Order: sequence, then structure tokens, then C-alpha cells
Amino acid sequence: MAIDPNQEFLVQPVDASWLQCNIECQDACPVGTNCRGYLNLAAEGRFEEGYILSREPNPVAAMCAYVCSAPCERACRRGDIDRPLAIRAMKRFLVEWHEASGIPDDLPAITPRGTSVAVIGAGPAGISVARELAIAGHAVTVYDELPYGGGTMLIGVPAFRLPREAIEMDIRLVERMGVTFRYNVRIGRDITFEELQERHDAIAICAGAMNAVGLDIPGKDLEGIQYGVDFMKKANLGEPLEVSRNVVIIGGGYTAMDCSRTSLRHGAEHVSIVYRRTRSELVVDEEELGETEREGVRMEFLASPVEVVGEDGRVTGVRFVRNKLGEPDATGRRSPVPIEGSDFVIPAETVIPAVSQAADNTFLPVEADFEVNRGRIKVDPGTYATNVRGVFACGDFVTGPTTLIEAAGHGKKCAFAVDRYLSGRATVDVDANVRIISSWRHEMPEYYDVLPRVHVPMVPLQARMPSTDPEVNFTTPVELGYTTTQAVTESTRCLMCNYNIWFDPFRCVLCGACADVCPEGVIHMIDVNQMKSEGPLTELVDAYGWEQGAAMVLDEERCIRCALCVKRCPFDAITMERFELQEVSSDGRLYKESYRDAQLGLAGLGAARVTGGGVT
Repeated sequence: MAIDPNQEFLVQPVDASWLQCNIECQDACPVGTNCRGYLNLAAEGRFEEGYILSREPNPVAAMCAYVCSAPCERACRRGDIDRPLAIRAMKRFLVEWHEASGIPDDLPAITPRGTSVAVIGAGPAGISVARELAIAGHAVTVYDELPYGGGTMLIGVPAFRLPREAIEMDIRLVERMGVTFRYNVRIGRDITFEELQERHDAIAICAGAMNAVGLDIPGKDLEGIQYGVDFMKKANLGEPLEVSRNVVIIGGGYTAMDCSRTSLRHGAEHVSIVYRRTRSELVVDEEELGETEREGVRMEFLASPVEVVGEDGRVTGVRFVRNKLGEPDATGRRSPVPIEGSDFVIPAETVIPAVSQAADNTFLPVEADFEVNRGRIKVDPGTYATNVRGVFACGDFVTGPTTLIEAAGHGKKCAFAVDRYLSGRATVDVDANVRIISSWRHEMPEYYDVLPRVHVPMVPLQARMPSTDPEVNFTTPVELGYTTTQAVTESTRCLMCNYNIWFDPFRCVLCGACADVCPEGVIHMIDVNQMKSEGPLTELVDAYGWEQGAAMVLDEERCIRCALCVKRCPFDAITMERFELQEVSSDGRLYKESYRDAQLGLAGLGAARVTGGGVT
């Protein structure tokens, strides 16, 4: 690829912050899971070590193994070559391997602090808060009005996608850390909020957002309308569920997909999902959407409901209007604009709105005078503290409906804030510790660059609903998960973003052999005067103004770490730099986990800073 002689290149020092962002999958994970680390361990067959690494930063690792929205996969650099790593499916393999092995989970040493915290809600955010505070030594009691733990994961996600055993795995591990769960307890009915304040030193509200947002169109009160969150709650708790022959679901999120597939398992024959935007703007991942369509659900895009039609007080259909996309809204998404005269009706006896959900604030005492904005309790974004002393809040209760992993990440940060409050700390400094190891002998696994993404095995369509009993159909798994061979093959595709090419400016003679051998064309020789720096960089200062000056530049984002340039260099001027990164705070917590591989010798991890250049 020819380089424009007028093009400028921005040069940045390879420091700790750059290294952190270089591993994009870990940086995209709300709880900071070292995805690359456990993929590399799995590729070597070190499954238990991989499980430990995937479990350590994630309080809801078992649930994530089945239904995580996997933002790490969207960030995975392998997607620039063909398709990203199946990171969520690999986590599931490691979780199931560990569970089948019978190896007990190691628990951290906990020193009691003599303080007590109440957590309201046993969903992903509540579990995360409880685990982190328990590890810090606080006595934690979790209160939930449901009969079991899991929150939205229990009542909102169908059992054919998320086995109840996965929820139990996460809760059981938190219980072993000393956390007490009290179920069937509603705050304000079985125990007052004021009593919680008297019993505990702090309260974390993680009550989720489980109230359906109602339709605001004519016909909204007709019989036959069941809101998505209530529909899934009945299905998951085994309560009677009324499903007609024709079902229309309004919405485009995971709840809409789950409602549609649950309707099929309860006897519906024609199910349609109607979404007001386009397919590309759906928030669900492509695999979930694909399985929904394969099961026979019809997708209707760019349409908004304008009326629920009916006869004799019962639903007979929904009238929609076609949309076109207009100008972007405040979030950057293009707003749907109705097309006049484009109305159409979809027949239905059951209508399931699954547009949005809201938090239930009724258990909060009025006299406490919590600050509320648009139905959500207000918190300080840095401390998660409400305006009531000692009361914190996080998760969907504060943000509105999000994903499992986002709620867990919110919960972890809130727990750190509660711990700082109880410890009397105002701030916590985080120091990035980096270790660098140079190598001329880096080898990638054979065929790693040509291996296609391993398809996650699924149950055949005809076997997904094997019974006339809805309960059997509802609990029959759809995804089978990887075999050992498939898991090793898939994890072998990782590009190992913790390796980076390094040019030694004192050895390089600018022969260009590295650029010639690079299969991806990511190494180039350029005029040194094309390079710009955000700050002082010694190598550039020394080279500026030299007409004959040249530099070797590398596009790290497209590099596949094949190390052919290292092998080809006649003067050993190129090495592969392997790095590990930890962010350790002044309160002793580890915020970013590094690759816990014994061969890396992490016992001697120090605060070595990365320096260097690469200009000749």
C-alpha cells in the first residue's frame, strides 16, 4: 500500500495508558475481564487456570457465560480480519468445565471489619456489590422480594437461554464469602427502609428496573395486552401464561426476542416483532437475532404502533405506521419519522409491549426526600451516593434498563465507593504497574490466522420444542456449547494483543526487509518529518530537520503478531514485546487483572514504566 508523502503520523509514547487501551477486549468489558488471558490459557489446554482468570474479576461469570451481551467481542481486533473471537462461548466452556471437574473455588482471605451493609436487590448489580463488599470485610445482607436470587436474570431471561443452575452458581459462591440472602422480603412491607438504616452502616439500592412502561396509544386497555417484563416473569416463575395463536411483540431489545421465543414454546403459531428502527440499530447481538428468526419469528422494521384495535373489549390486532429515518436524536441515533398514509394492521389476539422498563421507587420513604429525576433516583456519578447520607444506588435502578455485564460493572464501582465511605477514604489513587519482556522467539500457534470462527453448536430446530408441555419446551436448552476440541480451536484464533513489535533505533539500518515480508502490509518506512507527537519525544526531537531522516512505522491495530518481521530482520533490530498490566489502588484493590500465567513470572511484577522510541 502506497503512503501519501503528505500524510502525517501521530506518535505516542508507549506508556501504561496506551498499553491498557491496546487490549481492546479487556478495555471494553465493564468489569475489566482479561478475555485475552483466559483465551490464551484455554488454547494451551489450561482450562482451570482460564476459568479462574475469567471468574476472578466477574461476580456474575456463570450467568455471563450464557447471556452476556459480549461488548468484548465487538471490540475484538480479530473482527477486522474475519470474525471476532467467540469470547462469551469460551467463558461458558470454561465455566462448565470447572463445574464438571468438581474442583472447589478458592476463596479470598477475608478480614472482618465490623461494619454492616444492606443491599436491596439480588440481581446482577446487587450480587456484584455484595461480593466486592464481602471481600473487603464488610458483613453484607441482601434483601429481595423474589423467592430466589438473580433479579432480572431470574424473571426476565428464559430458562432455554439461561439455565437456573448458572444463577445458582454465582449466588452460591457469594454466599460462601459470608453474604446472607433474605428472599421474599419486600422493603416497606416486611421491613421498613428506616429499620434498614438503623441496622446497617450503609445501604446500596440495586433494585433494578422491573416495572413496564405502558403504551400511550388508543386501545391500550384492551384485554389481551401483556407487558413483556410481566410476561417473562410469569413464564420464569411457572405461573399460568395465556398465549394466543397470533402474537405481536412491540420492541427490539432482548426482552422482545425472549417474549417471541417464549410465545412459540407456549403454543403461538404466528409471532411478529415490530421495531420502529432498522435491523442495524437493534441492540441485540446477531446470533440472538438469528436464532429468533430461525425459530420462525417474523421481523418487521421501521414501523411504530398507533393503535391497538379490538372487538368486544378484546385485542384483534395492532395498527402500525411505516417510518423513515430522520435526523439523529440526542444519542446520535436517527429518529424514526412516520410516513403519512402508510398505516397497516397486523392481526393478533395477544400483544406484548416490550419497549422499556422503569424503576419502582415506592419502597423509598417519602420523608427521606430522595432526589429523583425522570423517575430515577439521582446519585453522584463519582461516588454513587444519593443525597441521603449512607445510602448508595447503582445498576438499572439508576441508569434504566442496561445489560447484565453493564449492571455488574456498575455494581463493582458502587461497592468500591461504599467501601471508601465506610473506611473514611475520600479518594483512591490507582497506579498502573507494567512489566515488559522482550523476545526474538515469539511463535503464534499454527494456522491461527486462517482458522475460521467456530460456530457455537445449537440444538436442531425440531428438537427445541420437543413436547406439547410448555414447561418442557421452555427449559429445553437451545445452545449446546463447545466441545474441548472446538474450544481449543476457537481460542487459538486470538491475536495476542499483549504482544507488540518494537524497533531498536540503534540497530535498524532501514533496509525495509520487515516491510517486504509483512503479510498484512502494516509496516512502512516514511520521512521522519511526517511524524508528529502530542508531547516531547526525544527520538523525534533529535531527528527533526534531518533531510535524510526516516522512520519505521507500524499499524498496531492491523498487526497479527506473526513475528515474520522479527525473524526476517538481519540485524535483530526488531523484537516482540510482551507486556502485562495491573492497576493497583492505594486501598489494595486490583482494578485490572493481568495475565496470571506462571511462565510470565508475575511474582516479581514491579512498577517498571514503558519507555522507548523506534525512530532511526
